[in-house]
Amino acid sequence: MQELATVTEDTHPMRRLLDGAYVQVLNGFGVFTPATELAREYLAKNAGDPHRAAQDLILWQTTKAATSGFLSNLGGIATLPVAIPANISSVLYVQIRMIAAIAVMGGYEIESDKVRTLVYTSLLGTAAADILKDAGIRLGERLTRTAIERLTGAVAKNMASSVAARLMARLGLASAGNLSKLIPIAGGVVGAAVDAAATQAVGAVAVKLFLTEKEAVVAPSRSD
Repeated sequence: MQELATVTEDTHPMRRLLDGAYVQVLNGFGVFTPATELAREYLAKNAGDPHRAAQDLILWQTTKAATSGFLSNLGGIATLPVAIPANISSVLYVQIRMIAAIAVMGGYEIESDKVRTLVYTSLLGTAAADILKDAGIRLGERLTRTAIERLTGAVAKNMASSVAARLMARLGLASAGNLSKLIPIAGGVVGAAVDAAATQAVGAVAVKLFLTEKEAVVAPSRSD
């Protein structure tokens, strides 16, 4: 299986931003552990139950996404290949790391380019359903190896492009060239991209995509 080690050559700024964040999600940086370790930590705290672990993780990551003080501590994200306000890139990192950890809880290999594409798609929240449906994947149903294998290079690329375009629209940008013109707002929140409710919605989609239909039980905790 191909391992993701570098940022894609894709020229779309949003795609390059996502790939840069994903590399840091895989490897970890500073005090932030890789997504695989984060998943193991939450599984250990929840008796190995992936549903409880996922809801526990979503609860705490949502709290982080709403805290401007936390966002300011993610200085390492400034090394991403696209220059945008730190509050936006920081929350994207929080969300991608959370989704990837949930994928690990479900037994998926997040180093896979195909799983990476699904992680990106989950960033759209409820809007992810349309893109997934076009790829033959239904939210709420167990994601099978066969379904993942159907994500050929062309299909995965189209999905990633659709995700990038929709994220741009969510940020209110008409073109990729406007990405660097975003102006940060005091307090660390810029629309849905950094909204705690959006992070919670993203987590809910990740659970539906990477875990089974079993109803999850929230078990709050306080850790990274």
